[in-house]
Amino acid sequence: MNKIFMKQVMMNRVLIALIPIMILSIFLSGWRVLAVVAITNIAAFVTEYLFIRQRKGGKVSMAIFVTGTLLAMTLPPTVPFWIAVVGAVVGVTFGKMVFGGFGMNVFNPAIVGRTFIYISFPKAMQTVWLEPLMKFPAGFATWMNTAQITSATPIATLGDPHTAPTMLNLFLGFIPGCLGETSALLIVLAGLYLVTSKTAKWQPIVATLASFALFSVLFYGDNPLPMMLSGGLMFGAIFMITDPVSMPKRIDAIWIYGILTGFLTVFIRRFSLFPEGFMFALLLANTVMPIIEHGFGKLTAKKK
Repeated sequence: MNKIFMKQVMMNRVLIALIPIMILSIFLSGWRVLAVVAITNIAAFVTEYLFIRQRKGGKVSMAIFVTGTLLAMTLPPTVPFWIAVVGAVVGVTFGKMVFGGFGMNVFNPAIVGRTFIYISFPKAMQTVWLEPLMKFPAGFATWMNTAQITSATPIATLGDPHTAPTMLNLFLGFIPGCLGETSALLIVLAGLYLVTSKTAKWQPIVATLASFALFSVLFYGDNPLPMMLSGGLMFGAIFMITDPVSMPKRIDAIWIYGILTGFLTVFIRRFSLFPEGFMFALLLANTVMPIIEHGFGKLTAKKK
């Protein structure tokens, strides 16, 4: 087994942080959640293995399972299995391997895969959601909940006082949504674990959420908390923006990276046709960050 896998303790910690979120997802939606996670991980592993199998001493990184699990957690409970496979293959191929493999990628592979299938298969990704099961044993006793909601996105209900979820349900996660993105409570606890174990930096998390809150007030003139707790922002701020490979290395650049991502998330949600703006915001921030980091490096060198 050691001949195939590259052991990475930090990646294992990310997977540990995802376990409570995954368990809640099963409770709310059923055991099909595990099937989606298994399928994305298998597809991600096979894709990377096919790329590195001819390399001398080439090993599949443990990070591939973080990519597969993060991708699964950003998908709807009803996502067709073949679409999940497409997302994993595209994410690993074009988000990672075309740049040279682990440690070389500019973009977060899970976000690349998720964005591709979000745009390519909008009906499967945006229109069908499941009512969360809440009475024990809930999803632990079923393959998948059959009570479906047809809607553009759960975020769309926030402006309607009759259908909008309560703040408590938003925080706890008892709302329709993607597998791992509903419970702000578990996501925050996961973030605390990752930061205290020195697996993730706190600066990009704080910068992103503070920027999102500020620009939400400026653009919407309303309480930013409901928008902050809806969609993929919280999950992305903890698990995606902290990716050590695609994140800038300089602290000053990291703050700009987070601020830019928070601003772009609000801007895209407010002015585009896509109600979920975080994935586009992160990809755009990934694109310009090497330029900004290089520029800051030159400025610092001149001052010295």
